[in-house]
Amino acid sequence: MLAALLLADGRFPIGGHVHSAGAESAIADGRIVDAATLADYVEGRLHTVGLTDAALAAATVVHVDQVRVLDAEAEARISVPELRAVSRRLGRQLVRVAGRCWPSATLAALPEAPHQSVALGCVGVAAELDAATVARLAVHHAVTTPAQAAVRLLGLDPFAVAALTADLTVDGEVVVRLAVDAAAGPIADLPARTGPLVEIAAIEHADLPSRLFAS
Repeated sequence: MLAALLLADGRFPIGGHVHSAGAESAIADGRIVDAATLADYVEGRLHTVGLTDAALAAATVVHVDQVRVLDAEAEARISVPELRAVSRRLGRQLVRVAGRCWPSATLAALPEAPHQSVALGCVGVAAELDAATVARLAVHHAVTTPAQAAVRLLGLDPFAVAALTADLTVDGEVVVRLAVDAAAGPIADLPARTGPLVEIAAIEHADLPSRLFAS
């Protein structure tokens, strides 16, 4: 449990604090303007990219001997080069710090920069977490990363934002169950949900006149 809490903590030094999970672009183009539109955005992310990442992470726990296959499946599910680079950057940093916390042959054998979801699954194996716990961690980050970024960018009431993330706990558990069920099946059949508008915005993010976040 302590390992899971540590991995869920935004202060765990994997570099996630400099990423907004698309929230900065959504704010720039008017899709997020207040707590209500933020809630819509986060819910959409939970059921698309959130499910995909949670299933990949859980599947890595189940099929830890198939890491390179899973990394290729993650690559296929991220169509935008900018988002691929972000995923690998975060995966590399996660493995780097986790290797100090939970040294293991699993982490040592990873490619230099695995995708974030695959890295999370391998870290879960190193920390002796089960597939459901790893899926919950992926869901937690899918929800809290854009929510906390929006607090900084829009000056939203942090209490209101905490409440809207708490409201998604039931939906989050549904996504976790779907992810774990998918992880038990064929790797090629893992969910591949995404948000085309978010992907387009990710390409345009680098051209924003002023940016607080790297993505």
